[in-house]
Amino acid sequence: MTTRRRTNTLPPLTWLRAFEAAGRSSSFRAAADELHVTPSTISHHVRDLEARLAVPLFDRSGGGVRLTAEGEAYLARVSAGFEALAEAADALVAGHAAHTLRIGAFPFLASEVLIPNLEELRARLPGVTLSVVSDTSVAALTRADPADRLDAIVRYGDGRFPGYRARKLTDVALVPIASPGLLTTLDSGSAAMAAAPRITVAGPYDGWAVWSEGSGITLPDADLLVFDSYLAAMRATEQGLGIGLGILPFIRSWLDERRVVPVLEQPVPAGQSSYLVTAHHAGDRREVMVLEEWLLARFA
Repeated sequence: MTTRRRTNTLPPLTWLRAFEAAGRSSSFRAAADELHVTPSTISHHVRDLEARLAVPLFDRSGGGVRLTAEGEAYLARVSAGFEALAEAADALVAGHAAHTLRIGAFPFLASEVLIPNLEELRARLPGVTLSVVSDTSVAALTRADPADRLDAIVRYGDGRFPGYRARKLTDVALVPIASPGLLTTLDSGSAAMAAAPRITVAGPYDGWAVWSEGSGITLPDADLLVFDSYLAAMRATEQGLGIGLGILPFIRSWLDERRVVPVLEQPVPAGQSSYLVTAHHAGDRREVMVLEEWLLARFA
């Protein structure tokens, strides 16, 4: 059976905090110092509380203040209520697995950037269990089941994520790439773009069209190889199946290791940036802030 709360006699929390602090210390000034307000604010809150309850809580006749018999009885219950609230908050934090950080990222970033460098992040977060999943849905940040909820996701966008907090990590750019072996068999420069299949990713974002417009180079006719993920497209590019479109800075380690090489040294802004997105309740968590600092250093 659901019990209806008696809201007509439930005072505002600010009044109760003022009364509890003043009753515990037997001083309006001490209560004001504790709550970072003025003594007159404490006095007004206590008077409002007494008016609401129609009961005197403090005896002010002796130049100071001391609890009345009703005030002492009420203080015991209010203090117990605050203690119960504190215990509820502690239990909620403990049950929420505060020492776990669940990160969502698109598969290429997860497997080629985050996981190979995860020891660096672990060193910055000792005792924290890290989890990396291939999910960039903002809805995952507020799922009802904590076991399915993410603490932060890394994804592309224009910075507008209504209802969420987004912090820019890096601008991204597009550059045509190929395996070193394939490139040795092709003509140099833009002629190479027509000599091998063009690798692309299915979806609404047409990276090749963005690159063509930004570079001023018209794409020649070529066979297309279409994949359902950027990770698969990059694997195909690495294996020499065609010319892919690298995303900087995420492809930087592959370029440094010569797993792929630029076909044309003409990076073009992608029109989007990379963001760390969190729900508002998680944005100030220490683990999330450490993650943000680490990612900014990785992409610098």
